[in-house]
Amino acid sequence: MQAVYGVRPSDMQNAIRLKPVECGGAPYEIGRQWGEGCRENLRRSLAMLYEGLEHGPFRANKGKVWDAALGFLGAVRNFDPYGFEMLRGQAEGAGMVLEEALALQCTLEIAFNYGKITGLCTSFALAGQATEGGRAILGQNVDWHPASTLDLLRIHHESGIREFVLCLSGSPWYHLSSAGIGNVANLTLGPLGDMRQQVPLSFYISRAMRQPRIGFALGILRRQARGLAYFHLADSAGSLTGIEAIADDVNLILPERDVLVHANHYETERFKAADATPRLIPDTCARAGRMRGLIESAYGKITPEIMMGILADHDGHPNSICRHVDPAKPPELASTSRASFVMVPAEGLIYIAAGPPCEVPFMEYRL
Repeated sequence: MQAVYGVRPSDMQNAIRLKPVECGGAPYEIGRQWGEGCRENLRRSLAMLYEGLEHGPFRANKGKVWDAALGFLGAVRNFDPYGFEMLRGQAEGAGMVLEEALALQCTLEIAFNYGKITGLCTSFALAGQATEGGRAILGQNVDWHPASTLDLLRIHHESGIREFVLCLSGSPWYHLSSAGIGNVANLTLGPLGDMRQQVPLSFYISRAMRQPRIGFALGILRRQARGLAYFHLADSAGSLTGIEAIADDVNLILPERDVLVHANHYETERFKAADATPRLIPDTCARAGRMRGLIESAYGKITPEIMMGILADHDGHPNSICRHVDPAKPPELASTSRASFVMVPAEGLIYIAAGPPCEVPFMEYRL
């Protein structure tokens, strides 16, 4: 029987189980299988990207979207030939041209240029004295537009690395690998400088999470991460590290008492002067503070199930840890907890709620 977590028995009718899309072989074949298995959602996500940018203040039509994506093509090909081959395969499998598949994986970078970013997140990583048995646990709520798509890939790389990849609107941002490494990703809004030679987030996080050790993954992020996202990584040995970046600087964040918590604002002191998030997303500080307080109240006894409950917290509703659409904001800026996940790297487990965790139960997936 499939394990289900985080809801009352009366909520079981809301259970949603994602069917993992199985991908394996050479990178082009992995991409082709991804495109075929997720074709409908990829095409829906592309339509949403076109519609959102065309009706925004910049009136970015399809041609402008393609041009913006192609600006990253050289950087992608040079940085990660493996990922580029996956992209080519994905385009074929989904029945898209390369420019469209690339645009989907550059959604954040393109949307940043056109002022249409709406995503928010609250994330955690815990280990050691904070958790029951000392095992590493990490996860987050994925806050995005309520119509955005979700896909779960289970990839078998030729290197022997296996991974779950949770894709939001076609972008592979969240990974759990058989090397015992998991990641979260939160939107940040620091200065980006000249983006024309930047490697898009989807590609550098994917390459980082194919590595056999957490140190190798962090090395890639230190070199490539720019001011559009925060990451923290945790591994099966209990190592926890966060990484914040702006256009020309990077800072590693170490846990305090075996705890990392992050929302959408910068924690690094020297980055705060350039941080636009507290002004644009004022609830970010409250969400991070609330999560820290809830973790402290259960410190030393924390299990994945306890964190599922914390991710469903409604303090400050609708702009709470478990986020719901704020009726005071325009529809194009609607944001809700589109998914929630909790990872246990040492056990190769990821629990996913494919919707707000207050309504949708967590389902167990094992590598």
